[in-house]
Amino acid sequence: MSETKSPHGGLTRRSFLKTTGAVAAATAAVGSGATLVGLTPVSAHAEGAASVEGEQVFRSSCRGNCGSKCPTQVVVREGKVVRVASSELPGEDNVRRRFCVKGYTQPQRIYDPDRLKYPIKRVGERGAGEWERISWDEAIDTIAGKIGSAMKEYGGSSIGVWSSYGSYGVLNGAMSGFMSVGYGCFITALGATIFGAGADYAQIYEQSSLLGVSGNDTTDIVNAKVIMSWGGNPAEAYVHDWQFVCEAREKGAKLITIDPQFTASAMHSDMYVPIRPGTDGALMLAMANWIIENELVDVAFMKQKTVSPLLIKEDGTYLRMSDLGVEPTEGPINPQTGKPTVIDLNVVWDAAAGGPLPAAKATDPELLGKYEVAGYQVQTVCQKVKDSIGEYTVGKASEVCDIPVETIEKLSRIYATEGPVAVLTWQGLGHHVNSHHNYKNLAFIAALTGNAGKPGAMMTRGGCGMYPVNTKAYFMGKPGDNITGMYLPQIMETGKWGEKDLTIRVLWICNGNVLSCESGRLDLIEAVKKIDFVVCADTSMTDTTQWADIVLPVPHAYETVDFDPICPTPYPTLYNKAIDPLYESKTDIDILRAVLGKLGMDKILDKSDEEFLHLVLDTEANLKAGGGYQAFADNKLGRNFAFTEASKIDTFKNTATQRLQYYIEKPVPRNNFGQKVADYERIPYYENANEAYWDNPLREKYPLMGCSQHHKYHVHSQCAYTPWLRELEPEPLLKVNATDAKERGIEQGDYVRVYNDRGYAVLKVLVTEGIMPGVVSIPHGFQADQFVEGHTQDLTNVLMNDFCSNSAFYDFLCEVEKYEGGER
Repeated sequence: MSETKSPHGGLTRRSFLKTTGAVAAATAAVGSGATLVGLTPVSAHAEGAASVEGEQVFRSSCRGNCGSKCPTQVVVREGKVVRVASSELPGEDNVRRRFCVKGYTQPQRIYDPDRLKYPIKRVGERGAGEWERISWDEAIDTIAGKIGSAMKEYGGSSIGVWSSYGSYGVLNGAMSGFMSVGYGCFITALGATIFGAGADYAQIYEQSSLLGVSGNDTTDIVNAKVIMSWGGNPAEAYVHDWQFVCEAREKGAKLITIDPQFTASAMHSDMYVPIRPGTDGALMLAMANWIIENELVDVAFMKQKTVSPLLIKEDGTYLRMSDLGVEPTEGPINPQTGKPTVIDLNVVWDAAAGGPLPAAKATDPELLGKYEVAGYQVQTVCQKVKDSIGEYTVGKASEVCDIPVETIEKLSRIYATEGPVAVLTWQGLGHHVNSHHNYKNLAFIAALTGNAGKPGAMMTRGGCGMYPVNTKAYFMGKPGDNITGMYLPQIMETGKWGEKDLTIRVLWICNGNVLSCESGRLDLIEAVKKIDFVVCADTSMTDTTQWADIVLPVPHAYETVDFDPICPTPYPTLYNKAIDPLYESKTDIDILRAVLGKLGMDKILDKSDEEFLHLVLDTEANLKAGGGYQAFADNKLGRNFAFTEASKIDTFKNTATQRLQYYIEKPVPRNNFGQKVADYERIPYYENANEAYWDNPLREKYPLMGCSQHHKYHVHSQCAYTPWLRELEPEPLLKVNATDAKERGIEQGDYVRVYNDRGYAVLKVLVTEGIMPGVVSIPHGFQADQFVEGHTQDLTNVLMNDFCSNSAFYDFLCEVEKYEGGER
C-alpha cells in the first residue's frame, strides 16, 4: 500500500493562487465526499446558526491561536460542515459574542485540498518534498521501533516532544508542552524531554508568572477614561476588543496608540506616538521619572496597594518578621502541594510608629528611605527603583525612542492625571531580547499613578481565567527537562543541557508549526536535520512537516471531542464532534495509544476519551459547583463557575505579596542551565535590544530595523492557505517607508530582497508613509512557498534572553534592495 508522490498532488500553492480564482478553486479542488455543500461567502456570513430541516448544529470553538477561542456553532448538512457562526451567549454575557473573518473560513480549512489525508514517509533528502504514502500500521511500527531503540540506548530523555500553541485541549493538546492526557501521559511515562514555545514568553513569564498580573476583564475596557494601545493593533489584530474600545470612546474616552507603524488603530486614535521598535521600556522609565518629579504620584495607592514601601535587605530579599525574631505561622493548605502555606509577614518602616511594623498593621508606611533594622541594612522597594532609573530622563528617552520631549511629557501627564487608564498590551511589546523588562516598567508607572486594580485601570486586558481541571490525570511518572525549543541547536551542538549530558535521537513535533513561527528558523532547521528520526502530526503540510521523516494526519477541531480549559470568555469549550475525522486522520491521543501499545505500555491510555474527560473535569470542587463534564455534554453551553463578577478586576490577590508587584524578590530564570542572574532582573530596567537598536555599529551595513504585525487575515500560519483569506491578501508585502524606498530606487509594487547575514526573503514591497523611517515591517504567518524566495524567519535570530527564553522576532537589522530576479 504505497505510492510515491508529493502530498500536494503536483499543485503548488503559489500556482494555485496565481492562476485561479481562490473561492472557485477551493470547491473544485476538493475530492469526492468532501464537497462544501452550499458553502458560499453569503451563507458563511449568515447571522446565527439556527438549524433548518436536515441540518444539525454543534457547539465548538474556533481553535485559531489568536487567543480568542470564540464559542462557535457548527452547522452540518448531509455529514458535511456547511457554515459556522458565533454562539449566542446568555444574558449580559452576549456582549462577548464575537467572530471574525478567520472563524468564518474554518470550513475551508476542513476541506482544504492540501489537507493531509494519510500517513506519509520521507523518501528523499529531508526538506526535498519527496514522500511516500504508507499505512497506519507501518507508521506506528516505525515510530515505536525508533522510540524503543533510542530509549534502550540513551534513555527516555532522548525522546523530545516539541509543541507550541496549536491546541490546549485536555485530551490532544500540549499546554505548557505536556499538559494534556495524551501528551502528558506519553511524556511522563517515557521520561521524555519537553521542548516548549519561545513565542510570547517575555510577557507570559515576566508579567503573568513572576509579577502575577492577570489584567482586568476585556469588558472593563468600557470603564477607562484613557485607552493606550501599546504594542498592538486591536482594530485589526484583536477585533474582539475593538467593540469595547469603541464603546469607551463613545462615552468620551481618549485613545492613544504607541507603535512604529501607523495602523488602523492609530488612524482612529486621538493621539498617535510613533516609537522606535524595542525602546518602549525607556519611554516607560522616562514617564516614571517625569511623574515623580512633577509630584503626580498617587501616594495612598503606592502605600496601600503596591510593594513600594516593603523593605528589602542588601541581598535583594524582603525583610520579614522572622528576621525580627517572630516565628512564621501556618496558613491555608496549598491545593497544589497539599501542604500548609507559610505566613511570614513583610515589613515596612512606619512613620507613625517610628520603626518597623508588619505591612498589614502599618498606618503610615514610608515610600522612600534607607534604614537599619535588627542589624540589617534595608531600604524600601521604591527607593531602590527610584535610584536605579534616574538616568532615564525625558531628554534621554527622546533620543532613544525618537519621540519629541513635549510628546513624552504630554503622554506622562495624561497617564498620571486623566485616568483610569487601560493599557492594552499585545505581543509587539514582547518580541525583542530586552522585552521582558517592559512589563516591570509598565507595572511601576501603574503603581505610581494608581492605574491598576480598579475599574477601567489595567496593565493588560485579561481573560476569564481557567476552568479547574484534575491535572493529576496528565501524569504517569516524571518528565524529562522542560526546555524552550529554541535551545535545540545548542543541545544538538554540545550534547548537553547545562552540565547534564542530553542526547536527542527522536523528535515528535505537534500542536504547532515551529519551523515557521519561531525565530531563528535556519538554525532550528539545521538542528532538526541532526536528529535521527523526526515525526510530525498536523492537519496539513507546513514548513515544519517538510523536515520530518514521517508525517501523521490529525483532525480539524470540528472532527474531535475535547475540552479547552482556557477561558477568553466565561464559556470554555467542549469540542463536540460535528463530523467524523476525514480521510485517514486520527486524533493525537489515538495515535499515542497505538504507539504506547507497540511499546508494551498499552495500560497508560487505556480509558476511553469520555472516561478521561470525566476524570479531568469531574473534580469534587467542580461537581459541587454544578460543573464537571455533564455541564458541557450533550451540546450544552457550560459556564466557568470560577469566573465571577469580582474576578473582572485584577486586585493582585494572586501575587505573593497581595499587592501590585513591580519588584521580583527571587528572579529565577525560566530555563535554568547554570546562568548567572543579574540583580537588575529584580527591578524596572532598560537595556538596548540585542541587535535592533539605533546606535548599533552594525547599522552601517544593515541600517533598517525589522518588525512585523499580526494581520487580520492571519493567525500565525494556521490560515496561510485559506482561499478566501488569500483572495483578500494574496501574497506577503514588505512595508517600507517612502523615504527609505526612494533612497534605494524602489517603487510601489516592486519585488525586493530583504536580507542580513543570517538569511533573506524576496517579496513584493508596499511603499508607505505609515511606518517610521529606518524601520521595515515583514509579515508574519506566510510560509516558505508563499515567498518568491526565502522566509520571514530566515532573518531572525535564535538568540533569546536567557532569563525569560523568549523568541525575539523583531530583534534584527536588515537591508532592502530591488530584486533583479524578475516577477513571479
